[in-house]
Order: sequence, then C-alpha cells, then structure tokens
Amino acid sequence: MPKSSKALSDVQVRRLTHGMSKDGKPTVKRHRVGGVPGLLFTCKPSGGRSWILRAVVGGKRIDHGLGGYPEVTLRRARELAIQRRELIAHGKDPVSLERTKKAKLLEAQATDVTFRQVARSYIIKKSKEYKTPQQIRRLRQQFRDYVYPVLGSLYVKDIRRAHMIDVIEPVWESKNDVAQRVRGHIFKIIQEAIISGRRSDPNPAVWVGNLDVSFPAASKVAPRRHHRAIDWRELPDFMSALREYDTPRNSHPEASCFGFMVLTVSRPSEARKADWSDIDLDGEAWTIRPDVQGHKSGREWRVPLSKEAIEIIRSQPSAKKMEGRVFSTHRGVEIPDVYLSSLPDGLDFDAVAHGFRSTFKTWCQEHSITEEVSELCLKHVDTNATRAAYARSQLFEKRREVLTLFSRFALSGTAHSNVVSIRRRGEVGV
Repeated sequence: MPKSSKALSDVQVRRLTHGMSKDGKPTVKRHRVGGVPGLLFTCKPSGGRSWILRAVVGGKRIDHGLGGYPEVTLRRARELAIQRRELIAHGKDPVSLERTKKAKLLEAQATDVTFRQVARSYIIKKSKEYKTPQQIRRLRQQFRDYVYPVLGSLYVKDIRRAHMIDVIEPVWESKNDVAQRVRGHIFKIIQEAIISGRRSDPNPAVWVGNLDVSFPAASKVAPRRHHRAIDWRELPDFMSALREYDTPRNSHPEASCFGFMVLTVSRPSEARKADWSDIDLDGEAWTIRPDVQGHKSGREWRVPLSKEAIEIIRSQPSAKKMEGRVFSTHRGVEIPDVYLSSLPDGLDFDAVAHGFRSTFKTWCQEHSITEEVSELCLKHVDTNATRAAYARSQLFEKRREVLTLFSRFALSGTAHSNVVSIRRRGEVGV
C-alpha cells in the first residue's frame, strides 16, 4: 500500500523542482503530493513535469502515467488517480485497459480510409506492371472519370453494392469493355482492404451471383461500332506505346507487324502474310497478292511504302535472307491473328486491329484528303475497271504522299502543316 502524504496545494506543487545527486548533478525527482495514495509529481532537470500513479497490480508495481503538467492540473490528476485506483480495486489493470483503448482507436483509424486513398496505392503498384506511360495514364483516367465521382470520398469499409451499380450502370452498354475493366480494378482494391483488415464485409464488386443479376450479359448489350477505333489524335501515343512494348527491338515481333499494318493502312491478314517476294525496296512498294485473305479486289494491289514502313521491315530478322514471311514469331512461324487482335487491349487502348483503318479515314477527313485518295489508300477499289486502272496508274504517287504524311504524324505527332501546304498546291487530290 502506498504511503499517505500531506496533501499539497496548487502553489506548493508549482514550487516543486528536480532533485540533486550527491555529486551535485541534477536528477529526476518524484514528489508525493498527497490526496490520493501513490500519486506522484515528477520533475525533470530539463523542466518537464508530469503525473504518475504508483500502484501494485497482480503483485507487480506499476507506474501509470496520468499526463503532463500544467495541462493536467493537480485537481484533475487526483480525479484520474482515484479512477485508476477504483479499477485496480476491482481487479483491473488500468495500463492494459489503456493499451487496449489505444489499439481500438488505431484500428478504427486504420479502417477510416477513403477509397481514393487506397486506390492511389493500388495505382502505384499496378503501374509497375505496365510497360508504357500511356497505360498508366489511361488507368488514372478511368479512375478519374468513372470511379472517383462515386467512390472517391467513401470509406472503403462503407462501400455497398448500390455504389457499384452507380459506377457500372452509366457505361455498361456504351463502353462495356471499360465497365468490365473498371469493375475488376475496384474488386482488387476492395479485396486488398479486406485482407489488410480495413473492411470486414464481403466484397461488393463480386460479379457472379452479385452484380451480374443487375446487368444484361456483356454479349447481349447494345453492340458497339463495327470496329473499335482510337481517335486519330491518340495515334502517336499508341505508336509510342507500341515501340516501348517492343523494347528491346524485336522482343515482340507482333509489335513490328502491327506498326507496319498501321503505316500501310492494310488489313491484319495482309500484314501478317506479307512475303519478301512481295516487297520492292528499290521501288518502295509492297504488292498484295490476290490470294491473300482480306484483299477484296481480286487483283494484285501495289501499296506505296513510306520511309518509316521500310525501316520497320528492314529491321526484321528475316531481312538478312529476305525470304519467306516478312514478320514471324521467334519460332519462325507466321504471326498468329490473335497476337494482333489482342495487342491494343494489352496496351490499354480501346480498339481492335482493323479499327486503325477507321482511324486513318478520320485523319484523312480532318486533313481534307479527298474521298477518292483516302478510299484508294484503304484499297476500297471501285468496281469500274477503267477507273480502277486509272487509280493504280495515276494516283499511286498521291497515295504515297498521303501515307508518308500519315506515317510522319503517327510516329511523331507532326505533319498537319505539311498536309495543308500540299493541299494548297493541289498535289494530293484535296
């Protein structure tokens, strides 16, 4: 049992100071202030002052801090000391209780995190998986446009199924692929919160048996345009992502094939099946054979090759012998169609391979290229044999100029001014 002491007044407590050792050095001094057994006033040489309750709990002496002085007054210190001694009298450890209280507070604080806060960490980790800055930019854009307006300010622990519906419903039919991708990201973020203890309820982003009952199947929603295509202004970003994906060069042969397809405005099957026997490097042209799937004219068709397109094919391993397919896998076989069809989505661009022909068409429209020239670049051959012959003989060089400007734009984002200057000269049929 702590010794009882004469109760000190406020004035007397203020006058208390630190102690001195036998060799004259200042030391910590604990003063009994009375009023409550075991209540001590600690004075440090540094000037710090605080309250301590010294008691015995479970046969062990403990020093329980009650706070600093003067924030905690003498009167308040005695009140706290009485409360703690009552707990001890009932067999409870005030130190353990205080630790438990703090732990619960910290736990509550840990769960009081917003979705935006958790999403930021997710995006940082996810960014390390992506190969290009464009992919990271698109991920951030998706969260900014579709997720944060609904979930951003909500605590992760409070997100419900209704919130998920609010995110998905506006884009489920118009941008179904985006909606599915966004839902997948949200699912992973919330699942991580569950694992880390920030959420105890089930994941509201689960699809099967949960969200799927509120939406028509993806295969049944209103169809998108025939070929998903990126905006022509995005093309330089895509080509940059394509180059970064194929770093070091030819690490992904399908990327070179895709780039060649874009610059020649050809169909995926035509680019995949291009043979070196079809390439005329001196004439800077590529002849597409009638037997190549995707070519609809029934005749050979010569495609002018830009310097950039030629650079791509010259960089291929097959260029050493100039035999067989121009583009092939590391095993030496033809690039599979699935490699090209899946590449834009893999780089996080909302498009299909064939859709880049539509991108070229809109680029032509925006730059006042005549319908006749742009259609011939796309190999949309008029059924009139006379006109087709005229197109091959008279518009080949005009097509070359257009594809050269298009290649320059695709790889650098420039060429607009050049198109305008040529339009003024009337040399591109514009």
